[in-house]
Amino acid sequence: MNSFRAALELMPGKYRSELQKLSDKHPEELRLRCGREPAASYGGREHALRLPPVDESDLRLILERATEGSLYRAAEAMRQGYYCCGPLRIGVCGAVTANRAGGGYRCVTSLAIRLSDEHRGVCEKAAGELYQSGFYNTLLLSPPGGGKTTALRDIIRLLSDGGTRLGVVDERGELSDRVFSLGRCTDVISGTDKLSGAMLLLRSMNPQVIAMDEISAPQDTEAVRKIFGCGTGLLATAHAASVEDLARREIYRELLTERVFTRTLTIYNDGGVRRYEVGRLGA
Repeated sequence: MNSFRAALELMPGKYRSELQKLSDKHPEELRLRCGREPAASYGGREHALRLPPVDESDLRLILERATEGSLYRAAEAMRQGYYCCGPLRIGVCGAVTANRAGGGYRCVTSLAIRLSDEHRGVCEKAAGELYQSGFYNTLLLSPPGGGKTTALRDIIRLLSDGGTRLGVVDERGELSDRVFSLGRCTDVISGTDKLSGAMLLLRSMNPQVIAMDEISAPQDTEAVRKIFGCGTGLLATAHAASVEDLARREIYRELLTERVFTRTLTIYNDGGVRRYEVGRLGA
C-alpha cells in the first residue's frame, strides 16, 4: 500500500472522496488543524482544500485509527511529537500536560501527516558520482520536508545491494518499515537513540557503513564521532539548505572542522522538482 492510500484510510469519511482527487498531485503532507480547512503540500507549497473545517473529533479519530485503537500504547512516541504508522509519520501538536509518566497531550489541535513512499533509483546517478572511487562519509542536506529521508533510504539500498554491509540506526522507525527495502546487506536497529544504536551495531554486526537520519542534537554528534573514531563509514542527513547554511550552525560547524564528512548531497526544489547536487567538503 502506498502512503497516500494509507493516509486516506485514516481519514474521516467526509474528506475521503475529495482527498482522493489529489492523487495525481503526489502530495507530500496532509495538514489538519482544528477550526480550519484541511490542507495538502505539493509542488513546494501548502494548499488549502475546500472541505469542511476540522474539529477535534476528526483528529482523535485519525489517531485512533493510526494506533489501532490504542492511544495509550502510542503515548510514549507521541510525547516526542510524532507517531510512525507504516509509511506515514504523523506529527502531533496541541496542549501539553506534564505528569510523572513524562507528560502527554491534554488535547490535540493539529496533525501533520507526512507521506513517505519508496522511490527506487531516485539517487542512482548521484550515488554513482559520489562513490565512483569508493565510499566517502556523506551528509545529505535539505530543508525540512525536502526529501532527505527518501534519498537516504535509496542510497542505503543502492550501497547494500552492491555488497556494502550497512548498519542503520532507525531511531524513529521511519527508514525501515516493512514497506521499504533497504537492501540485502543491511542490518537495522530501531527504538533506541543514535549513540546506543551505533554502539550496538559496532559490537554485534561489524558494519562497513552506519547510516542515520537527522543529526540535530549534541548526542547525535557524539554518536557520529564515536563511529568516525572506529573507522566505520558514515551516511547521515541534516537540516540545511546548503553547505553555507550548514556551516553557520555550531553543531554542524564542529563536524565540518573535524572533517568527519567529506561529501555532501544537497537536495534542491526547483518548482516542485527535486534536484540532487553532489559536493565536496574540505577540498
